[in-house]
Parts: sequence; structure tokens; C-alpha cells
Amino acid sequence: MSSFQEVPSSANALQTSNFAHVIFQNVAKSYLPNAHLECHYTLTQYIHPHQKDWVGIFKVGWSTSRDYYTFVWSPMPENYVEGSTVNCVLIFQGYYLPNDDGEFYQFCYVTHKGEIRGASTPFQFRTSSPVEELLTMEDEGNSDMLVVTTKAGLLEFKIEKIIKEKEELLKVTGVLEKETAQLRDQVERLEKELNHEKQRCEQLHTEQKTNIQTSETLKTENDDLKKKHEEAASKVLQLEEDIMTVTQKAIAKETELDSLKDKMKKVTLEKEQLECVLKTEKDEKELYKIHLKNTEIENTKLVKEIQMLKNSDANKENMITYYKEEVGKLQLFIAEKENMKKAFLLSSSNKEDASILKEQLRKAEDQIQASKQEAVLMSKELSDAVNVRDKTMADLHGARLENEKLRKQLADASDEIKKITALKNEQETSNTVEHELRREVEDLKLRLQMAADHYKEKFKECQKLQKQVNKFTEQAKIAGNQQKLTDVANTQTASAVITDKKLSASPVSPTSSDIVSEFVVKEQVREMNKEIIQEKRWSYSSGSRFCS
Repeated sequence: MSSFQEVPSSANALQTSNFAHVIFQNVAKSYLPNAHLECHYTLTQYIHPHQKDWVGIFKVGWSTSRDYYTFVWSPMPENYVEGSTVNCVLIFQGYYLPNDDGEFYQFCYVTHKGEIRGASTPFQFRTSSPVEELLTMEDEGNSDMLVVTTKAGLLEFKIEKIIKEKEELLKVTGVLEKETAQLRDQVERLEKELNHEKQRCEQLHTEQKTNIQTSETLKTENDDLKKKHEEAASKVLQLEEDIMTVTQKAIAKETELDSLKDKMKKVTLEKEQLECVLKTEKDEKELYKIHLKNTEIENTKLVKEIQMLKNSDANKENMITYYKEEVGKLQLFIAEKENMKKAFLLSSSNKEDASILKEQLRKAEDQIQASKQEAVLMSKELSDAVNVRDKTMADLHGARLENEKLRKQLADASDEIKKITALKNEQETSNTVEHELRREVEDLKLRLQMAADHYKEKFKECQKLQKQVNKFTEQAKIAGNQQKLTDVANTQTASAVITDKKLSASPVSPTSSDIVSEFVVKEQVREMNKEIIQEKRWSYSSGSRFCS
């Protein structure tokens, strides 16, 4: 056992040494070996108690916390506030204490970490001596005087005091006998009331039967309503699941729409770029056509001059082959440019690849421009180096090369026109897909609205059913409570009447016989109460079951 009492923190601070954190109070010089020992100690503000702290009895001369003789756990004080001091009490059982061995012991407070935070003054365990049988007590006549007496004398004094109290109790029994006569009169009156209560009990039994029948009908109706409520709840759950699936589909469709819109934006940008390219290429095509007509006219003139220039020198032929090689290189660059354009159109969806391809296209265009500049310079050198005949041959050769370039560019422009038409068709198909997705989203919204309306209707029906169930349960509780009250009233009246009868039948006797008779009456009342409860168990159990 242990008790705790909070003590307000003192103004004077205690010493902060380990052995002053817990102070042991009222430590005697000696204790009995086989008697229970109370240990009073105070937890100061310098220690924080723990559930695993303990108080042990150590033999004087100990060295570690393991040298204890016995110990008791120090429980946590109730309503402990940090920084306050608390008084505590522990009890050591007598059979765990040391014998009378003449050694000195002391109390030690040990924390859960094994630290000793408090130690008491030394004491011994000794058996009682003849001098210790003497007792001191205050004199009843004079409070300043102390009387020394033995334990036997004290017991004799107490016995005399008890005999006087017994005589006073006998006087009280005479008064109680008069009261029993009055109680007998009350018993007769209560018997009359009992008969009246029996009649009332029969009426209540009939009412109870009718209440049981109504409660059974209410039970059946309540069960039906519960079934309807469960069915409605299951339907509501299904509708909620359907709404969740529909909302998930709608979200997925909206994400698809967003992705398609992004793709559409990209396609429209590419379309605008391609349209700009088409316009420029159409303009270039018209220019090339005009240039073709002029070159054809010049070709007719040059054909006549070619017949005269067939017998030209081998140097001119070497120069022509050299320029043919340069033209082949230029054609390869142009083919690479076309391939780069195709790859750019195919991989336009990837932004990173598009940037790389744009850089490659720019490099190819720079190379082509450089090669064109080289061709112009070479043509100028050729015109300066050769005669007028050489000029005419170079012009004829350049015209042929330009005709071939124009034809290639015309073929490229037609291919690009085909690609643009294909992109337009893809855009139209994507527009149709977007239109279909929008339709599906609108259908899903309509379905969500219909499901929400249906859910509201079912929720209203569930509320109505819940109200009806609550009404029926309240009616059933009221009927069950009335039945319980009637049963309790019947049992109380019956037990009161039976006790009164037993009291009237018992004769008047002295105190000892009166106590025995009261005990017998109580036992008989308990038996009669058990019989009455067994008779009415069926009605009470049916009412309690209905209430549950």
C-alpha cells in the first residue's frame, strides 16, 4: 500500500547532492523483525519520479545499488506537477524484513537508472523487551499528566468501558421493543395495502399482455422497415459507386480532350507554317516557270550555236566534268535537305527532335548557300577564263542544270502539297474525334445529373424510413419501461409485505435473540424475493428482450 500527499514547494532551496533529493521522514531507531513497516519519504523538486523507481533496505556499508536486502516499487504519485514536492508512504511486508541480527540498516531511494538519490539514518531490527510492554497514555482527569501502564491494564480498562456500553445498549433495546409494537400496527396497514396492490397487479398483468402483443406487432413492423432501410442503403451505395465510375470516366475523357486540344494546337501551328512555306514555294514555282520559258527560248538559240561549238577543246570538257561533279555534290546536299525536311515533318510531335532537326536543316541550308556561292564564283571565273563560246557553253550547261533543279523543286513542291492535304485530312479526322469525345462528355454529364437526382430521391426515402424506425423504437422503449416499472413495483410491494409478516410473527426477546431473528428474517425475505422473481421471469425477460 502507498499514499501520496502533495506539499507546496518551499522557498528555501535544498542541497543539490544526490542523497538529498529524497528525504526519509520519521525513521525510528529500531523496528520489529516480523511486523509490517511503514516508510515515509518526501520527493523534492530536484527529482523526477518514474514507474521503475524503488525503495530498498540496505545494510550499512553498502557499495552499489545491488547490495539491497529487500525492496518495494515506488508508484507514481497522483496529480504530480513538476517542480513540486510530494510526500509518499510505502509498506514493507513483515516476512521480507531481516531478523534480529544486530546489524544496522537504512532506507535508500533508487531510480530506474540505478542511481541512489536518497538515504535515511541507520536503524536496527530488534524483538520487543519487557520495558517495551509498558505504554504511556494521557490521564482523563488532567490532560497535562501522562500515565504509564502495561498492555494488560489497558485491555482491562477497555473491557470495563465496553461493559458500560453494553448496559446502555440494553436500555436502547427496550426503546426498540416499543418501536416494534408500532411497526406491527404498520404491518397490518401494509397488508391491506398489499391486497389493494395485488388487485392492481392483476390489472397491470392484463395491460402487460396487451403491451406485449403491441410490442410484437411493432417488432415485425420495425423489422420490415429495417429491411427496407437496408435495401435503400445498398441501392444508395451502388449509385455512389456508379457515380464514382462515371466521374472517373469523365475525368479520363477530359484528360483525353485536353491532350487532343494540345495536339490540335500543334497541328494548327504546323499547318500555318506549312501554308506559309506553300505560298513561298508557289511564288518560287511561278518564278521558275517564267524562268523556264526564258531558258527554253535561250536554249533554242543556243542549240544552233552548239552545233558550231562541237569541236571545242578538251580543256572545256574537263572543266565541264569538274562542274558536273560540283553539281552532283549540290544535288546530294539538296537531297539531304529534302530528307531532313521529311524527317522534320514526321517527327514534329517530339519537341527535342524538332530542335535538333532544325539545327541540322539550318546547317544544310548554309552549306547549300556556300556551295551556290562557290558555283557563282566558279561560273564567273569560267566566264573570265574562256571565250564567248565558252560563255555560251557554260550558259547552256547552267540552263540545263537550272531546268533539272526546277523540275526537282516542282516535284518537291507537289510532294509537300500532298503532305499538307494529308495533314488537313488528319486535322479533319481529329476534329471529328474531338466532336465525338465532347458528345461522350455531355452524355456522361447527363448521366451524372440523373444519378444525382436518383440519389437525392433515395436519400429522402431513407430519411423517411429512418424517422418511422425511430418512432417505432421509441414506442417500444416506452412500453418496455412501463413493463419494467410495473414489475419492480410488484416485487417491492411483495417483499415489503413478506418482511412485515415475518416481523409480526417473531416474539419479543433480548438483544442477542433479536439479532438472530433479524438475520433469519433477512434470509427468508431473500428466498421469497427469489421465488417472486422466478414467477415473473417470463414477463420481465420478454420486456427486457424487446427493449434490447
